[in-house]
Amino acid sequence: MLPRPSPHRAFGIIRLSVTVLLAIHVFISAWLVATAEGVYTEGKPAPTEAHSLIAIDKDQTIIDVEIKQATAFFFYALERDSDASVPVNDTTPPDESGSGDESEAEDEQGRDEDRAWLSIGRQSIKFGLVFLVLSEVLMLSSFVWRHHVRSLAFLCTLVAFSVVFPACYMLELSGGGDDEEDSTATNTPGANIETVSFVHTNASSDFSLIWLGVQLEADFSGYDLGLVEPNNRTSVAQQVPANGSKDANSFIAFESTFEIELGKNLNALLLLPFMWYLLPALSIGKNTPNINEEDE
Repeated sequence: MLPRPSPHRAFGIIRLSVTVLLAIHVFISAWLVATAEGVYTEGKPAPTEAHSLIAIDKDQTIIDVEIKQATAFFFYALERDSDASVPVNDTTPPDESGSGDESEAEDEQGRDEDRAWLSIGRQSIKFGLVFLVLSEVLMLSSFVWRHHVRSLAFLCTLVAFSVVFPACYMLELSGGGDDEEDSTATNTPGANIETVSFVHTNASSDFSLIWLGVQLEADFSGYDLGLVEPNNRTSVAQQVPANGSKDANSFIAFESTFEIELGKNLNALLLLPFMWYLLPALSIGKNTPNINEEDE
């Protein structure tokens, strides 16, 4: 254990300066980073890889998507029949043309709610950082509960970054735009896999914790009816194609990894408790350090 230095007047200014610098450093950096990586391991779209990065800071959400070795996926999309579906579950709700305006209004309202959720998360982080700086300013005074206020501010800041903001981001992802997503997912290879275009599917997932985040690994495999001749789709839906047959070529396997991590620069906040220990504050109501004279 490191020996604790004796309190000094200058330590208060140093602690405040370091706290302000760390708060600014964290404020201008990315607060949440989400990455998704997927690769087709078997089937006609293999070995196409997809990589996406989502970074959220104080002002905006940055999205970067990259697809590697996409030639196989391109020809797969051209060959695939996007209208293929399981004959047994071929039940679709009737189209209502009169509800177009209502759905657009609901989508717009959903987007507003999404922005509101993310705004709440951003405001919570701003409040936490400001509270943290003000608590260090309070350490220069003789307030009795100043140490408790500073500890509370530090805890509120960590909760805002690690709980409130990620929760607001997940609420944004889950709310609004459901109808639009369902309509596009029907024509997307691999979407609505259990009820629309894939049969004899196998899916598994594994959830784990990583440093300052969580990780989800998922695997999926199945037979794509969009690659099967229309006359054979009923038989493929009822029974797994024999190995070596033409319909067996419709088998596709996909592996993906999804991670949500707090910004890398947030590690800097964890230095504050060590600074508090190494740069102790003066005792309340005294101009001299609170140490035992006998220890000297």
